[in-house]
Amino acid sequence: MSKHIILIRHAQAEGIQSGLKDIERMLTPVGSKDAMRMGKLLFEANIIPDLILSSSAERTTETTKYLCEQLNFNFDKVAFEEDLYESSVRLLVNSIQKIKSEYKCVFLVAHNPSISYLAEYLTGEVIGNLPPCGVVNLSSEIDSWEEISQGSFELVKFYDPANFD
Repeated sequence: MSKHIILIRHAQAEGIQSGLKDIERMLTPVGSKDAMRMGKLLFEANIIPDLILSSSAERTTETTKYLCEQLNFNFDKVAFEEDLYESSVRLLVNSIQKIKSEYKCVFLVAHNPSISYLAEYLTGEVIGNLPPCGVVNLSSEIDSWEEISQGSFELVKFYDPANFD
């Protein structure tokens, strides 16, 4: 019984100079467009979540909303977690370990650097910094999300929004 976790960095957001608190920063027009295109790409690749976990920051919420629209996923069913904002790999792993075993494909929408570090921790591969709206599709033969550990996943595919054009 394989599990898939799709790690997604929020799409391009306004700079810190926008005058908003970091958690309030919104997507740029490019970020909104990339999030919609990434959602469409995942839908066309038949990568459909059973569950979406998202940071509660404005830019991750917006990214998630655009993904949900393209994936026909009910936005009201997204699990928003404050712990996913300014998180560590340990906190991200803890959030994942709480997921019910019945969920086979989970999307996790969060922030750098922790989302990139998590991808490397789970796969043991050098992935580097995920770009805004970058996505890594990871797969494992674990039966339960509680079994998640260092090196327990394989990188299936990396999706870079720079490749859209």
